[in-house]
Amino acid sequence: MIDVREVQDRLRNDTLVKDVSSTAKGHVRIETAFLYPEGSNLDLFLVDEAPLFPPRKLSDLGQTQQWLLDLQLQPWLSKKRQAFIDDALRIYGVKQNAAALELPLPSLDELSSGIIHLGQACVRVADLIYTRRSSLQAPIFEEVEEVIADAQLAYEPNPKLEGRFGKLVQVDFLVSGARARSAVLTLSSPNASQAHVQANEIFRRWYDLDAPVRTEQRVTIFDDRNDSYRDEDLQRLRDKSMVLALSERTAISELLAA
Repeated sequence: MIDVREVQDRLRNDTLVKDVSSTAKGHVRIETAFLYPEGSNLDLFLVDEAPLFPPRKLSDLGQTQQWLLDLQLQPWLSKKRQAFIDDALRIYGVKQNAAALELPLPSLDELSSGIIHLGQACVRVADLIYTRRSSLQAPIFEEVEEVIADAQLAYEPNPKLEGRFGKLVQVDFLVSGARARSAVLTLSSPNASQAHVQANEIFRRWYDLDAPVRTEQRVTIFDDRNDSYRDEDLQRLRDKSMVLALSERTAISELLAA
C-alpha cells in the first residue's frame, strides 16, 4: 500500500507537481504542471501492484488515449500515428499497456525523474492532434489514408487491379465498405501544368479499369488546398469516377463506408 503522505513529502518542492492526493482505488494521483494541447493539466498515478514485479509504476491510466478519443482521433488505426507513439515512448523509456502509458518505478527515489519522463511522453502522444490540424503540410496520400483509418475501414495501399485486356492498373487504395469496395486515386499538385498531367494519368487509369470484370466504385479525391486544376480535367474525371475534394472528409468516409 502506498503511503500518500510519503509521496507528498517527497514531491513537496517539485515545481512540476501541483497537487498529490489519493484515489478511491488506492492509487496516488499526481497533478502535474504538464499540459495537454488545449491547456488542461496532465494527471499521473502512482500504482502499487504488489506482489507483482515491479510493484510500483507510474501510469496515466489511459487518460492520454482517452483525450485523443474525445477529439475523435484513434491513433492505433494509423500506421503513421502508431509509429509516432512508438518513437515517443522509446525515447522516454515508457511502455504502452492497452490504452495506458506506464513507467516502471522500482524505487520512490526515482519518482521525480519518472514524472518528467512519463509526463513528456504523454504530451508527445497528445501532440498527435496536430497531425490533423497541420494537414496543410501533409501529402494527400497520407491525408486520405488517415481518413480511411479513422473511419475504421479495411484497406490495401497501392494495389494492382486487372483492367482491360488483362492489364494491371495500380490505384492508391482499395477500400472495403459495408456493401462495396472502392478503388481510390488521389490528385494533388500546386503546379497547374503538373496537375493537368496527373489528371490525364488518373483518367487513363480509370478508363483501363472501366471494364465488366471490375465491380469497385471508382473514387477520385483531389487536394482542394491547391487551386491548380482545370475545370475540364475534373469534369472528365467525373465521367469515369466519383470526384470529391479532400476537405470533404465526412463525405469521403460515408462514400467509402457504403
